Amino acid sequence: NDLPQIVVQTSTDPSKVAVTLAEAGALITFDSMQKIAFFSMGTCILSYCAVSPRTLEMAEYNAQFKKIVQRVMLTFIVPLITFLLLVLEVKENDLNSLVNTFYTSATLGYFFAFMMEVFATTIIRLGVFWIWEPSIFDLTPDVPMIILPWTLRELSYRPKRITLFAADFAATCIAAPIIEEFMKLKVVQLSTKLPRNYRWRKLPKNESNGKKKKRKRNKYVLEEIERKPGEVAVTNINSYTSHMLAASLGMKFSDTTRRVHMYTKGGDAHKSFYAFFRGVYPIHELCGSMTALELAKRDVLGLNVPLWRMLLPAVFIHGLANLKGMKPIFKWNSSTPWSEIQMSPWYIRDSSTLSQTISKFLPKLMWFVIMGRVLGYILKNYYMIGRKAVKRTTTFAGKNASFSAEMETSELLKKTKKDKKDRSNG
Repeated sequence: NDLPQIVVQTSTDPSKVAVTLAEAGALITFDSMQKIAFFSMGTCILSYCAVSPRTLEMAEYNAQFKKIVQRVMLTFIVPLITFLLLVLEVKENDLNSLVNTFYTSATLGYFFAFMMEVFATTIIRLGVFWIWEPSIFDLTPDVPMIILPWTLRELSYRPKRITLFAADFAATCIAAPIIEEFMKLKVVQLSTKLPRNYRWRKLPKNESNGKKKKRKRNKYVLEEIERKPGEVAVTNINSYTSHMLAASLGMKFSDTTRRVHMYTKGGDAHKSFYAFFRGVYPIHELCGSMTALELAKRDVLGLNVPLWRMLLPAVFIHGLANLKGMKPIFKWNSSTPWSEIQMSPWYIRDSSTLSQTISKFLPKLMWFVIMGRVLGYILKNYYMIGRKAVKRTTTFAGKNASFSAEMETSELLKKTKKDKKDRSNG
């Protein structure tokens, strides 16, 4: 009679078996290997098509093709090493699921983000022209309205500077960051099922106390996830950061590969420097990590984090990066690569005076300080959420109201300390 009570738990999930990266690599499936192979083959085909000029002799053409492949591989070095050695916890993740997230982001996610940005930019430019340049619509119907914002140069039409600035700012610094960060989140949600402790369920109207009340906002209730025997509560959010980083890297690698392929002409200098530091530039990773933290607050801690609040920190930093020169996906060309990565090769000859050098250096230094502060915010909150998750599942187990009060109290204390510090400094 005692034998049936002995349960041997087996799992097909590699994250439950693998402990080291080598063990996880040995458990990778054929489907994941196929996706990696397709991504690599696509990169090589595009590299072969990116050789410039096309009229080279076959031997020289192949030599240039190999150099482009090497430059593309340079963009992968630092992000992959950082992700695999410093971020990924193999015990908490399924490597096959991460490959699926990366591949989906690099292909479908990148394509749909590009199409959505083109559509949004078209609408924004038409709206701005309607406000500041209504005379431009005199060019229709000879020029279809849907392509009118993209043909101004060919039509020799020169809009006002305020018009160009407003349209570019709205599309580049607002619409594009929202679309890209939203697409990363959607890729993760559609590619994998992250472990969670809570979910917010929309309350049907027939459950609202039987009284007729006019409510403009939908009401949501917090529900605890039912667990199978042997399952434990989620207290480690590494799977959230790992999958959001996989989605971020997928979109980043596709965009970086495209821009490296665009920067292959004979007059383009320092190609390898640009490729390497384009891969190092960590905006996509920082923004994806911030979204992962907000998602973990909702699904692991059970906090009420709406979608706009979840994306706001990432969209803000991404918008600042675009304002500093980083190009969104819909901007195709790569003619000014140094403005994208906020640095240029140190061995380039520069005739700037000391004051000019300082004026160039200080804004870039401040931007790198901001990125350092963002990284510190991510690291701090990553460990804080883990500690609160443990506290949530032990001390405050089944006490949602008490935990919410605890969180509100801690936030008030933080604000009070910050106000006192500001007053003392002032």
